[in-house]
Amino acid sequence: MNGERITVELFPTAEQAERIEKTLECCRELWNPMIEDEERLQEELGRHFIPAPARYKREIPKLKEADSLALAETHRSLSQSFQRNMFNPHDHKKPRKMEELNRYTTFCQQTKYGPTVRFEPGGLKLPKLGAVEAGGRVELPPGAVVKAAEVSKRGGRYFCALTCEAPEREKESASA
Repeated sequence: MNGERITVELFPTAEQAERIEKTLECCRELWNPMIEDEERLQEELGRHFIPAPARYKREIPKLKEADSLALAETHRSLSQSFQRNMFNPHDHKKPRKMEELNRYTTFCQQTKYGPTVRFEPGGLKLPKLGAVEAGGRVELPPGAVVKAAEVSKRGGRYFCALTCEAPEREKESASA
């Protein structure tokens, strides 16, 4: 299997845009307390540890409304940043608090209703958003499976970069 990235522009409704903004805000609001807790626990326990996102949902109730896979990816990303810094502080800066966040990543899961990230007649279906109108006609390679979707905001416009895996085509042998 090989990976491929396909980017499409999104044209969300006002409600969907509000949900995207809320998820971006929740990921940022999760990132900052996790940094504080990691630093505090590093000082107290002498080891690297960041509590899971579920722990923060008690303190920050609006996290319950955000895409849980986006929050889990925020946790994973921060944890990796601290580990890279710990093993190679000269090349990897210590993670800092964020004032603004312009992207989040969610993952495609298979459910009884089909994949959670997929193209439908109404657009690109994304978790917590439903079908969002997508610009241009996009066709996935034959047999391709969407693995992740990175939703981003640039210059007031929304985009989604899909990470897909497609089976490698078998090379035809020209034996006579």
